[in-house]
Amino acid sequence: MKEVLVTIQNVYQYLEKLGPKKSFQILKSLGYEKLLSLTGKVPKERLIELTKKLSEDTVVELVNQIPERVLVEMIKENTDEDLVYFIHSLPMAELALVSRSIPPADVSLLAHTLGKETSVEILKSLGMEKAIALLKEISMKEFLWLVKESDVPSVLALVGEMSVADCKRWIKTRGLEELPVIMKFFGVENTLSIFGKLGMVKALELLHLLGTKEMLELSFLISRMELNQKKIPETIHTKKSSGSSGGTKGKSKTKHPLKKKTKRPPKKK
Repeated sequence: MKEVLVTIQNVYQYLEKLGPKKSFQILKSLGYEKLLSLTGKVPKERLIELTKKLSEDTVVELVNQIPERVLVEMIKENTDEDLVYFIHSLPMAELALVSRSIPPADVSLLAHTLGKETSVEILKSLGMEKAIALLKEISMKEFLWLVKESDVPSVLALVGEMSVADCKRWIKTRGLEELPVIMKFFGVENTLSIFGKLGMVKALELLHLLGTKEMLELSFLISRMELNQKKIPETIHTKKSSGSSGGTKGKSKTKHPLKKKTKRPPKKK
């Protein structure tokens, strides 16, 4: 009973410090029960300061579109400055999608490591659905490692041009460790050109066949050769295998005559 009274008191103090106009609008739109529940799970002063930095409509949208459990965790894991920046930089529908799909602790780690501006740039550049799909395949720590080993523009340029299916195929087959090495050696544009020419399946097969280091060494060797593109023929005929349908077409099978059975002479008694 004491806890209930304290919570009710917190609600009134929360509304009082927001001012009559703003508090009336929020109370009218959300209802007393939602406010009572939220103020019981988030420190009163923290909630007051955060609400002061947002409009009444934004507060109502946040509470209505983001599940309470997730919203409480968002407030707990992120600073007011980061939260306000995310709220003002992303449409509410996208913010709600991200909050439901990426753990708030991961979003906080991203903002703390790369900064809130870069974090929003990554989400916008990749698109929410692609970013969410990729972060289901790798952890946030692995993604931040990849960015650290290369750089944000390179990662965005590479992942932005690759399909989600190709990204998943690469991660499941090769992992992340080789990507910074390949990007630094070839450059992002050349890496994308190779993937575009071969296709992801053949590119992965080539890596598996040669090995990463051997492929880089072979590429460097070829780059030093003086080659003429005009000498590449339009079509190259290869030898057909003996077991192919083309090699046996038109040939008729020869039947061997059956041997006649010879009668054995009767045994003498």
